[in-house]
Amino acid sequence: MHILMIECNPNGMAGIANALELGHDVTLVSVDPDFYLAVSPLTKGNYDHPNCTVVKSDDAFAIDTLLDLAKGIHANNPIDGVTTYSEYHTVHTATVADALGLPGMSVDGALNSRHKHRTRLALDGGSVLQPRFVHVTDPSEVEAAVREIGLPCVLKPSDGTAGLHVVHIRSEEDLKRYLDDLSHVADYGRGVVRIPDILVEEFVEGELISVESCVLQGGEVVNLGLTDRPLSGFPHFIEMGATYFRGHPLQEQLFAATTSVLEQLGVDFGFIHTEFLLSENGPVLCEVNGRLIGGFCPELMKISSGVDPYLEVIRQALGEKPELPFPGEVTAGGHWFGSPVAGVLRSIDFTEVENQPGYHSALAYKKPGTAISRLSKSNFDWLGHVIFTGTDRDNANKRCEAALDHIDMRLSVEVAK
Repeated sequence: MHILMIECNPNGMAGIANALELGHDVTLVSVDPDFYLAVSPLTKGNYDHPNCTVVKSDDAFAIDTLLDLAKGIHANNPIDGVTTYSEYHTVHTATVADALGLPGMSVDGALNSRHKHRTRLALDGGSVLQPRFVHVTDPSEVEAAVREIGLPCVLKPSDGTAGLHVVHIRSEEDLKRYLDDLSHVADYGRGVVRIPDILVEEFVEGELISVESCVLQGGEVVNLGLTDRPLSGFPHFIEMGATYFRGHPLQEQLFAATTSVLEQLGVDFGFIHTEFLLSENGPVLCEVNGRLIGGFCPELMKISSGVDPYLEVIRQALGEKPELPFPGEVTAGGHWFGSPVAGVLRSIDFTEVENQPGYHSALAYKKPGTAISRLSKSNFDWLGHVIFTGTDRDNANKRCEAALDHIDMRLSVEVAK
């Protein structure tokens, strides 16, 4: 069978490898295919596979262009399934699947989950708790919106991802700095054009936790498990770790809220990642992502359940009923790491990490000789991760945190004179 992958993400290259191993044809459409070669060791062996076709298109983010491209590919080699692991391309995937009559999320559901202002507006006044918010479409409206919400507050682009340009605002100076920085951001790279919509939201204190779900063909929501998401300090919100598990005291409340959210938004197909803040008033919806959770988290799901969610995304896109990765007896967790300073990466050595109890794997994202930034603004500042197993959530987390002290990372840093 033939899979059309509309962009991907670095870890999602594992899904392409899965499809090729099963004997499927894969066509990857990307604005910048070389990006994956540079950032993902998993790309090796995919691009030169006889069943893999890589199509470079500078305009692939433009939906009309993508539709024409997909129809041309379909005419030459009929497409049996369309999917993506990329947050930026969930609407594109839904649109192409709809145009070709293939399994996929409704386009409205994809839009409602992709654009954060649409999520907020669709659920406003309903039973699911959300932060107080103001949706603005012009930067000139932001200051008035901040005054309405009050300080501190959170500002975020409606179409961002990975914590990029999501900032905790505490003062007028913070606001001016943020608006100046955002005014220079026309796109997110790889042809992804930023829309002007911005959300100004009430700052909600509480642990960040996500519900991982799968919406089966026909719309049945199956809530699989929970992923905790410890964050770095302000003003940015960088995810620093994750553990995939079941058994949280608020689990059933979180599952019920997720089902309600997805049904109200029209999110009717696929693996879904829904984030909540656990406030003193109960779970408050943070955002909905209409795709499989990112980072190393699908690997945590596979370790715990024995089911590879990357592969199940492929199978579901082909019209098969996916096997569902419910958390098992083993709890898997991981932590990301970055650099405390900017410089040039010389080496990352995990030898001592590999000797620690519960070690599963470790991965560096950058090659020696690469210029790196300080871990400060978003998940894109990560340099790598470690993954450990444990008897429960706390045990796995403690093992991950302890392992960070055993990473041998060497940099060249320019010293100011």
